[in-house]
Amino acid sequence: MEDGLEASLSTPRATRPHASKACNECKQQKLKCNARVDYPNPCARCKRLGLVCTIENGFKRINKRQKSTILQRENQLLREQLNSAYGNNHPGIHGSPSDGIASSSSPSSMSRLGSHDLGAPRPSFNIPQIEPAPPSPSKETLPRSLADIVLEPREIEEIFAIYFAQYAKHLPFLDSAIPPNLYYDQSPLLFWAIISAGSRRYMKKSTLLGSIAEHVLKLGWSSMHISSSVIPNIQGLLILSTWPFPTNTTSKDNTFTLSGMAVMLAIQIGLHVPLQGQEYSRTRIDLSDKGIATRVQLWSYCVVVHQKAACALGYPITLPLDVFQRKLDINGLMRLAPQSLHLEVRIASIISRINSVFSEFNFDDPHHQAQVAPSMMLNVFEAQLNEVDPESATLTDLENLYLQISRLQLRIYHLRFPESEMFPVNLLKLYTTSLQIIGTVGKLDNETTLASFCPHHIYRMMALAAAVLLRVLKTPLSAQISDDKAGKSSFFLAISLLRKMSVYNNDMPGRMVGIFSQLWASEKAFKSRGIGDSSTALRIQSRLSMSLLHDTMWWWREEFGGQQTVDPKPSKIKEQNTDQPESNAGPSSSTNTDRQPIHANTNVVTANIGASTNPMTHLDLIGQTHPLDGLFTADDSMSFLWDPVDHGFESMIELYPDSWPL
Repeated sequence: MEDGLEASLSTPRATRPHASKACNECKQQKLKCNARVDYPNPCARCKRLGLVCTIENGFKRINKRQKSTILQRENQLLREQLNSAYGNNHPGIHGSPSDGIASSSSPSSMSRLGSHDLGAPRPSFNIPQIEPAPPSPSKETLPRSLADIVLEPREIEEIFAIYFAQYAKHLPFLDSAIPPNLYYDQSPLLFWAIISAGSRRYMKKSTLLGSIAEHVLKLGWSSMHISSSVIPNIQGLLILSTWPFPTNTTSKDNTFTLSGMAVMLAIQIGLHVPLQGQEYSRTRIDLSDKGIATRVQLWSYCVVVHQKAACALGYPITLPLDVFQRKLDINGLMRLAPQSLHLEVRIASIISRINSVFSEFNFDDPHHQAQVAPSMMLNVFEAQLNEVDPESATLTDLENLYLQISRLQLRIYHLRFPESEMFPVNLLKLYTTSLQIIGTVGKLDNETTLASFCPHHIYRMMALAAAVLLRVLKTPLSAQISDDKAGKSSFFLAISLLRKMSVYNNDMPGRMVGIFSQLWASEKAFKSRGIGDSSTALRIQSRLSMSLLHDTMWWWREEFGGQQTVDPKPSKIKEQNTDQPESNAGPSSSTNTDRQPIHANTNVVTANIGASTNPMTHLDLIGQTHPLDGLFTADDSMSFLWDPVDHGFESMIELYPDSWPL
């Protein structure tokens, strides 16, 4: 018995293994867990936090210090792989990941970015699913997908080549040497914005632009609440604002909104005060000379693009962008911007002051206020633009075009004061400026195919120039113009260029072709009701320099769009030359040929368009009864950007002015 007792004391008693009562996640945090109550259903904590709830009997806690060491080793390994693949050219190898803008030796380094902490709570968006993008050491372009759209490497490379060859010169803040993979790693929004612009003329996959539009715009809206990749997101928004997705109505034109988002993001990270940018970030940013130059340039592009978007739609800008730019001038920071950008900033600053002054002027009843003030201000602004003119000898044709567009936006206000003694002279200046703009666009198109790749702003301003010629040639104002043949030739050239600017069937440039064609052939356009004379007064007054174009659209709506004849805003401006006969400026619409619809990517300009007695037949636009009915058919492939055609237009008055087709 004693031997048995000794044996039992000397032999260690086997412990019975017991089942784990806590899940791995709660064990790691040493927290109470109720996983065993309803397992395999998750415990309360994992369910609340969305964690994977698993129970492993052999699970051991991982020391935090040990886990941190493992992550550091993985990070170092990835850096070594990137070094071996890209050498010292990879933007993320040497820079701190908290830098707002990585330092670089070239202005194009604005595309090499890090992250900023925006800090504010952000709304939730239904963001389209995009594939994860871990940094890849491979130099080969990877396929990319957005929702159910997949792009092969060859397609990506070809579209990027189109963008940097034709589009990037208008927004030269990206580096063509950076491969598509790195642009995607920086920001999916920036990557798909480049794809969006380049695919406008990518004939190998003509349906790509329409299929990605909705998903890319959702990425754009979601960029306001993503804290990482702020700078490339701003660049992506600027690209989408400069070459927007096609629409058939300005009520769905996103250029003003997207460019405004870019400005807001830029202010949130302190781009508007480059020297104090550190005050807007909780992490260290690059404030070297190169870093400051990069911030100055990107902020300037934000100002220019937003100003152009506002002017193209006739919207006022409430932010004091001009004040911000003058502070940069005072500090001498604008010398860091390229000459071409500096010129655009100067022009944008002048246009901002022009719109600010005349948006406050009461055009409803100018007879009850002094006319000296607006005339004097017009002369002041004219002198400011003339200060830029001596430099025109060194300007490129594109820069001269921007200068001509700024003069058009100023001189168009002279139409508001037909009783001025200088009105005939000012009208001739406006007429000549319109001819110059259309002629310059035509010249640049012959040399560089500008019309096929031009920014949205150029299209809108050329349409405004064409509207000026139409108003002058179809009203008694033509009596004050000696060279009406040049105006007719330029007007038809503008219609041809608008056809080339169309990238999608029934988009706005394509619709403008039909609208201008119908108004030119009309016998009722710009005629006062029941009198028979021509109306030179503008009924639309609040859309700044674009009021004339929107007023022209009202005339078209009343005659061809089914809109009843109602003044949107009755004007008290006195009619001028009411006893003058109408000039015979419009061709007849009796041509009996079948019209072919305008298709996407129309790149043919009819030669010698002004040589015929009836130039409209060269455009193949005029039909039998309703010349352009087929032009305004609905398009289901981009329905979220497309408004269905309503020939009744019962809601036009209620939705004015957003319901206009322009």
